[in-house]
Amino acid sequence: MKKIKIEVGGMTCEHCVARVNKFVKNVNGVKDVKTSLKENKSYIETNDDVSVDSIKSAIEDAGYKPGKYEIG
Repeated sequence: MKKIKIEVGGMTCEHCVARVNKFVKNVNGVKDVKTSLKENKSYIETNDDVSVDSIKSAIEDAGYKPGKYEIG
């Protein structure tokens, strides 16, 4: 299991948060996602084989801009 914290740009409301969560949850291997509008970040738990690029793509597909990330 790995944890990824990634910045999400462009969110303005809770609808944005729900959309990001929905798209990221659809990435194969994602176990949990919590997105904070206040922090403009998503906190994601995944299987070890999930790439950050797949998470970034999901955020972009949702209509937002992925930024810096940390894997912990």
